[in-house]
Amino acid sequence: MRKEAKLEQWRGLYDIAIKIKELKPWEYLWDLDVITIVSSYEKEPYYCSIMGRGGECFAIGTYVGFDAINDFYKIVDNKDIPQEQLIRYQNNMMCFFGNRDDLTRKEYKVIKDLGLKFRGKNNWIYFEKFQKGYEPYILDEQQVVELTEVFKHLYMALKAINKGLKVDFEAGNTLLRRYDEETKLWINYETPTIIPQRKYRVPVLQDEVLVARLNKQKIIDEKLEIDIAYLNSVINDKKYDKPIITRMCILADCRTEAILGCNILTPDDEDVDTIFNMLINYIMKIGKPKTIIVRDEYIQSLLSDICERINVGLKIKGRLKAIDTFIEAFSKRMSE
Repeated sequence: MRKEAKLEQWRGLYDIAIKIKELKPWEYLWDLDVITIVSSYEKEPYYCSIMGRGGECFAIGTYVGFDAINDFYKIVDNKDIPQEQLIRYQNNMMCFFGNRDDLTRKEYKVIKDLGLKFRGKNNWIYFEKFQKGYEPYILDEQQVVELTEVFKHLYMALKAINKGLKVDFEAGNTLLRRYDEETKLWINYETPTIIPQRKYRVPVLQDEVLVARLNKQKIIDEKLEIDIAYLNSVINDKKYDKPIITRMCILADCRTEAILGCNILTPDDEDVDTIFNMLINYIMKIGKPKTIIVRDEYIQSLLSDICERINVGLKIKGRLKAIDTFIEAFSKRMSE
């Protein structure tokens, strides 16, 4: 159950965020100049990306663990996934230095209750959590406490750069800050950025009778697209402690661009169950397609075992023409 942060906890986070802002790190760091913080009580590191050197969005993204930073690089390296679908890879805590109009009522209330006075463009500090299936939302108590601790170390890492610590970020290195057990001190130094490649879970269909039935279905000369797509709409449901982003599992025909099936998902729904049910129902009614095209490695991992066992080709393509056309039209209609 969500627990809101106390005012004094917010004060601690704002105090350190203001100190970081005074260092103006976006004047000497790019968003890919990642700073790594290894906590003595967490299994995986924190990664901080400073944004704003391009003069547009001034912010600090904090990525907790290997999966989160892999998602960050997925966005950075993206070439063909539509912009509106990239939110699926945002799994982080953001500190924004924005404008008054950017704030929600809850975010503004925190600033007002703290008695802080921000004025002008890119001077209003506020925080949001990006989480799969949910609209970006104000931090809860645990997140405020966690980010405060991370920012204290980020501040010291930035101070080290200001004092002359050289880091060749362009060579793929990072500034690593960690606790040294021998000296009992926190140390900062340059080191190569090493991030384990993300490994996705591959679900296995256990029903061998069903697999046999699927294999007996006729082969049809069709290519299908399937994805769990994000729509530009938000649902406020009292069942959840924050607004949810509308996600839809969609099956489409590549050739005709016809939508063959679509289901709205809630945060409680399992992606794999929804995709399996949609694909299996299609095969049992229509037949086995020659190829299924998916958007990324995540959806590929969900389908890799079943497709291999029933001899259906599986390919990745960031832009899914039929599905993306449908999403664009659907979102446009929803906004009218």
